[in-house]
Amino acid sequence: MARPTPKNDRATRAAAMQREAKRQDRRRSLLIWGSLGVVLALIVGAVLFAVASRPGLEAVTEYDDLEQNHVAEVVEYPQDPPVGGDHNSAWWNCGIYTEPIPSYHAVHSLEHGAVWLTYQPDLPAEQIETLTDLADQEFMLLSPHEAQASPVVATAWGQQLEVERADDDRLPIFITEFRQGPQTPEPGAACTGGTSVDLLGAP
Repeated sequence: MARPTPKNDRATRAAAMQREAKRQDRRRSLLIWGSLGVVLALIVGAVLFAVASRPGLEAVTEYDDLEQNHVAEVVEYPQDPPVGGDHNSAWWNCGIYTEPIPSYHAVHSLEHGAVWLTYQPDLPAEQIETLTDLADQEFMLLSPHEAQASPVVATAWGQQLEVERADDDRLPIFITEFRQGPQTPEPGAACTGGTSVDLLGAP
């Protein structure tokens, strides 16, 4: 039986080395793609956990493509209370009010990152007190709003949550999420130094 020549030995070894190199390449590719899959799964899991850990936000209605023009006349809004849109050039000073405030001023405050809590005027006094406690912080507005359909409404720019009671657990979550939140068109703008007087004197 003929023995392999040295040349044949080299060719055999080279072929074996090529096969081993390809095997290692496949192994590395599997490890890389496997690692990417694990990372993606972790990211998706983190996002789902974050959503699940904020119960109540699924009830928030979101509005897009809102105008942001300053206008010098009374504005009629499709939502009551409004969630954004054209508004007066003077924002309403953030704070707690026992009388209705003009929407076209309040919308400007929303543009600056305020959350506006409104309630039907016949809401029981103890519930109004609960809302007052919630609103006792910066970038918050609180006022009665007769035309709204729900007893209590929380509104930020483009975001709105309607609830039946002032002690609804979703209200603090809404405030935490949207007060100066990522939806704010003009983050860092003031919510004081505006007006607390209706500049148009509308009824």
